[in-house]
Amino acid sequence: MLRIFRKICHKEKISAISVIRRTFLTEEYKCTESWNATNSSPLLNKINLSDFYNQLDQSYTTKGTISAIDIDIFANAVNDSHHLEELKDLLHKLRLSAETGNTLESTSHATVRNFLQFGYIEELIEILKDPLNFGVFLDDYSANILLNELLSKHNYDLAADVASLVMLQEEFSSTITCTLCQYACYKYILGYKPPEPITPVEDKTKKVEEIKIRVKYLRNPYFDDHFDIKDRYLLCGKTLAWISNKPNDNLCNNLRLIGWLAYKKYDKLLQLCQELTKSASFKLFNEVIDIFNRDKEQSPESDVQDIIEKSISVLSVAEKISTETTLEKAISIAVENAINQSQNNDILTQKQLFQSWVETRKQKLEEQIQRLDRARRIQTIQQKQKQMQEEEQKLWFFENEDKVDLEIEEKEKLTETNTASKKTLITKTNEQYIPPEILPKRN
Repeated sequence: MLRIFRKICHKEKISAISVIRRTFLTEEYKCTESWNATNSSPLLNKINLSDFYNQLDQSYTTKGTISAIDIDIFANAVNDSHHLEELKDLLHKLRLSAETGNTLESTSHATVRNFLQFGYIEELIEILKDPLNFGVFLDDYSANILLNELLSKHNYDLAADVASLVMLQEEFSSTITCTLCQYACYKYILGYKPPEPITPVEDKTKKVEEIKIRVKYLRNPYFDDHFDIKDRYLLCGKTLAWISNKPNDNLCNNLRLIGWLAYKKYDKLLQLCQELTKSASFKLFNEVIDIFNRDKEQSPESDVQDIIEKSISVLSVAEKISTETTLEKAISIAVENAINQSQNNDILTQKQLFQSWVETRKQKLEEQIQRLDRARRIQTIQQKQKQMQEEEQKLWFFENEDKVDLEIEEKEKLTETNTASKKTLITKTNEQYIPPEILPKRN
């Protein structure tokens, strides 16, 4: 009986340990209660999202106009996963309109929180990776919450995508964001496996005659080495190299080495190796050499292998850190230190930001109501003026009969002149036409 009891306890202990997920941020950092309280205002609660979406969609279809404040209200009022697709559609329509420049910061933040709340993280990252069509950008707080969620689930592929988005925005002011990005990129690079080469399939079908199409112009190929990078491994390397650009930090120097290697900027890698070995404060982690050796073996180019081998030989003179302290553990400590230093300030700033967004939303909504009311009153005045002119013409028709006849004659002359000018233009065009010369076929 005692043996059975021990087995049961052992199984429960194993299952409890397996459920534990590594998370960096606390629940207080997410400010969920403050966010829900902010979005529980009477303005947002009384909105029927289905009817509201139909009104916005109809307005965009008929008039081609859409309001940024309306999209912000919709994004903050979402309370069900069924409305996420509608929100995505409205964001795209707003991005295509002239109102996209008036998009509020709270719209992007609410979009990130909504997709996170209902578990649609992959769809969220696809939206974030397409700013041209959706215009949703991460702020420091939404980036931290999203990175923490992905890292706790050990989804390092998507976490690396988020870190790359932070790098592309070049927002490196938050130490929490930077350290979380470093952790995500390092974990992705550490577990990276190159894709298997695709064997070309021989096309046994008969050759089809080429069809050439005339185009107006050819666009010259251009690669900006920033937004045009699509390879996740290269993006992770550039993210590590840029975010870790702190020469006085030993951990960042080690991560920069890995970054330039993954980014495949071998000239900068070799230069950095030479600079760091001259510094007495630099200490090398063993994992850096392991990643160098792995990439050297995986690289098919002999020139690249030689440069990596040379970099390893340069780093061989550097002082090594003991194997007890791993690079992953050092990054984790850096993340925890950054959170301890900035968490309270970030929580306070978020709560203040939520309140300022509410005030901004009220102000923008009042301005829109006043603008629409002014346009409605102007339209009413114009209609009344038109009716008064028509009534005046009816009442004073016989007194102004000669004047009306003159106006009719002038309109008829103007119409005849426009018709004659069009005919003249067509005639001139026909006279200038030169038919193509048809040459006889040569045998």
